[in-house]
Amino acid sequence: MNNLYSDKPSDYFKLIRKEIIDLIPPNTKRILDIGCGEGNTAYEAKIFLNADYVAGIELNEQACAIAKEKLDKIVCGNIEIIELPFDPNFFDCIICADVLEHLVNPWDVLIKLKRYLSEDGVLIASIPNLQYIVPVIRILLNKFEYEDYGILDRSHLRFFTLHTIQKMFSDSGYEIIKIAYNRNKSLKMKIFNLMTIGLLKKFSIFQFLILAKAKLK
Repeated sequence: MNNLYSDKPSDYFKLIRKEIIDLIPPNTKRILDIGCGEGNTAYEAKIFLNADYVAGIELNEQACAIAKEKLDKIVCGNIEIIELPFDPNFFDCIICADVLEHLVNPWDVLIKLKRYLSEDGVLIASIPNLQYIVPVIRILLNKFEYEDYGILDRSHLRFFTLHTIQKMFSDSGYEIIKIAYNRNKSLKMKIFNLMTIGLLKKFSIFQFLILAKAKLK
């Protein structure tokens, strides 16, 4: 699995996900970022929210080495395998930004992470939308081919639509409290939406942003 990430472009692990930071509740003090890369999103979140403690989990060893200089704690390893060195109910927010689609069993990981959420804690995830117009057209044309990045990234092991995202969170014991999205706003897409009277606007969404809490027992 690690070999799939060794050929990623250098900026793959450097991203700052502002739209993720905007979803974090303002009173958040302890954050865990799964797949944190070089730690830039988590570090920016700590500054923006004046958080007390920010930790990260990352598979890529080179990215881990850089993240160690920025975060309070970094654990290098596969979230599906490693035991987390944190107390139960410790984190106010856990981030899974473009992570779940890379996992063999994202359902088990969501269940695993619930243990570390505080009573009012939230989990934030960003997940590519297979119903986005580009992969839909490629499927229709019998050209479903993997790429170096994007929705058809060759390191993606799972593919989701909004329905399957909602079902995964529900089956894993979460309640989704907010759904946002990243949408293609290009001129071509605007013309497409005008031509279809907005009826196919949902196909312009390439990524869903999920804010969820553990269901009350």
